[in-house]
Amino acid sequence: MKTKILFAALLGALFATTACSGEAAPPATPATVTVTPSPTPLPGPDAKTVAWLDGMCGAIHGYVKASNDHASKQGSGVEVTRPWLSQDLGVRAELAGKVVDELSALPASPVPGGDAARKSLVDSYTAARDAAAEGKRKLDASKSQAALDAGLKALDAAQKPLTETTDPFASIKMDTPELLAAASAAKKCAPGS
Repeated sequence: MKTKILFAALLGALFATTACSGEAAPPATPATVTVTPSPTPLPGPDAKTVAWLDGMCGAIHGYVKASNDHASKQGSGVEVTRPWLSQDLGVRAELAGKVVDELSALPASPVPGGDAARKSLVDSYTAARDAAAEGKRKLDASKSQAALDAGLKALDAAQKPLTETTDPFASIKMDTPELLAAASAAKKCAPGS
């Protein structure tokens, strides 16, 4: 990059000198640019930060992928029956529980504001897990219409993380070169991961 800037500056200076003198420009001679390697290479992204970001992204993207896979197996126009609803609530509770476990297992955040963002996500997925598990429990314990209605409400609550933002870093300022480098190195944070 320095080479291109230096070369462009040399050409600009040559052009300005020639244009102002009113004389014909001498024939252009190739410029020789010497590149001096930096005495110390720039450090790569911090491995702990990359690992932490991968953990956050992996948990959230894993949930979205698993939830979408589960939904695609259901097909469209599924008839909501007690057995179907009970099974679906069980799957939703399991998927949300996995996210809670993965996020809770992460070490303290090396990213400013990261622990608060993680806590917010853990709270959201815990609520989804608990709603699905409680809805399934009530549905399986009673054959009443009220239990079926409660199961449907639990299903809505269990799917709430899907309707909320899936960007685990929405509340974190990722504006330093170090954080941006770490985020770009975190493979599980890449689109489609």
